[in-house]
Amino acid sequence: MFGQGDCTIIRTKYNKTILIDSGEGNNDKYDYGKSVVLPYLLSHNISKIDYLIISHFDSDHAGGAFYILENLKIENIVIGFQAEKYENCVEFIKLAKEKKVNIIGLKANDILRIDKETYFKVLFPDLSHTISENKINNNSLVLKLVYKDFSMLFTGDIEELGEKAILKNDEKLLKSTVLKIAHHGSKTSSIEEFIAKVNPKIAVIGVGSKNNFGHPNQEVIDRLEKYKIQIFRTDKNGGISIYTDGYKIFCNTNY
Repeated sequence: MFGQGDCTIIRTKYNKTILIDSGEGNNDKYDYGKSVVLPYLLSHNISKIDYLIISHFDSDHAGGAFYILENLKIENIVIGFQAEKYENCVEFIKLAKEKKVNIIGLKANDILRIDKETYFKVLFPDLSHTISENKINNNSLVLKLVYKDFSMLFTGDIEELGEKAILKNDEKLLKSTVLKIAHHGSKTSSIEEFIAKVNPKIAVIGVGSKNNFGHPNQEVIDRLEKYKIQIFRTDKNGGISIYTDGYKIFCNTNY
């Protein structure tokens, strides 16, 4: 994960590569797709993405994906049900179609199988429970990665309403080894009941150093510490690497 925006790269045992979100980009500002994500991929001999997953189309999650799509081989693009027409989404889908990339739409209860030992379970968005408040964030694509006994929950930018909707529908599925904290640790997310049900060993926060939003909120940090969850955050730890054989976990950071 890099900076204030989210970006996660996953390599499976069978050499499948998944990119979840891509950081800020597609504008006149610093493009993380061009300057961070693509160089990182190429430095690790990754020249193809099997699944490019976009949790939602805010620029700090999807902006860098435009450059990646233009400059790297992408087999599949994965998005959730879009509760609101958004320019970034329209432009990105148009570009994907021009590139003839397969587009997969997911909703709650779908399964995205990556290889014979790795899959994603979709927890949100729920077509029967579209959230009308702050639609783009609260209807983020929420996925649980499962590999043997290891699991990681990716939450996009869902806020309290999104977390409560998932608790109502998929409470038993929430338990995960690692939790990607929603919305950069904003005070509008990570309610105590949600953290308690996920009950992770590790929490990862994608947050920019000295950001203007006060992320991560101290109350969120206090909740995580209350449950004795090990916290990694990009503003203090830099890039965060998690290795697993499906049972044991090892974490490494850039700093």
